[in-house]
Amino acid sequence: MSRNQQMLLPEDIITALQRKGAQKIDPAGYKIVSVRLREAEFEAFSAQATALGLTNNMALRIAARRIGGFLELDGGTREAIENALTAIGVISDAISQLNKAYNESGRVDMREFAAQRAAFGYEFAKLDATLLSLLNVAHRRLDGRVKLKGAAK
Repeated sequence: MSRNQQMLLPEDIITALQRKGAQKIDPAGYKIVSVRLREAEFEAFSAQATALGLTNNMALRIAARRIGGFLELDGGTREAIENALTAIGVISDAISQLNKAYNESGRVDMREFAAQRAAFGYEFAKLDATLLSLLNVAHRRLDGRVKLKGAAK
């Protein structure tokens, strides 16, 4: 890590994730797309969007972004990332306590160290799997296109 880069702690990352939802929208950066729907199509679409707590505009935007392969972070995925980061933070604190005990006594509880190491490996693997699925652009584009192609038939 270079001197100009800061190391983000799990709490900082969670705060950054939470702040993402509160960003200001620049209307000049968007294109408007009109969609004609039959009454029954609109009613069914609108009911589904409302049931998910979305506006019709946001539901259409999510669909378009998924078809284009853009990243959409759903609540469950966001929660999984936040939980993994929190758990890693707790493990980091426990390892710091082990280090402090070692500095004071010259001894370390190897069973506790092994348990924390295993817990870290488990949490990191969960985080890694979540991030890999999110960052697989080719899979997201293919999934969106398959859904679009299926709908076009």
